Amino acid sequence: MKPRGFWVLFLASISLALSCPAASAQVRSARSCNVTVDIVDNDPQGTHVRAAPAGAIAATLRAPGEAWIEAHVLGQREDWFEIDRADLIDPGVGERPIFRGHGWLHRSVIGVSGMQNGGEIYSDHDEKSAPVDPHAAGDQNVVVLGCWGHFLQVKVAKGTGWTLQACLNMVTTCV
Repeated sequence: MKPRGFWVLFLASISLALSCPAASAQVRSARSCNVTVDIVDNDPQGTHVRAAPAGAIAATLRAPGEAWIEAHVLGQREDWFEIDRADLIDPGVGERPIFRGHGWLHRSVIGVSGMQNGGEIYSDHDEKSAPVDPHAAGDQNVVVLGCWGHFLQVKVAKGTGWTLQACLNMVTTCV
């Protein structure tokens, strides 16, 4: 049998670990994803990448002129999307990295420019699920709601569903 002092120390260490701010900074995604989205925030000061959901600012991303930013999403926790990189896409110059590391973007600052013309939207994150829209129009308003694996959950004119065929080109429609 362990002495009483051992249990007091053990319980104190657990309590400290649970209340430690450094431990809460290591927030992990509730849902794993592997998708790319556009940053659609039009704040002239730039878009803030957070160190944790609603946490401190880790970086500020800006896209000059006709350029836009694409972010790679690793996961999602409620309305926060975990990213590991962001690239500046400049139609005249090409693509260049502007953020590498670990960060979080709020759902309100991400999106897509539309759908691939004729793309499919499913009722679940499975290509075998019932279609919500089997031939989605390319140039329609698309709201990103979530992600799961390679799928984006989107809201479009015909309803809410899951797609593999979102358009990220901010200059032209995708075909």
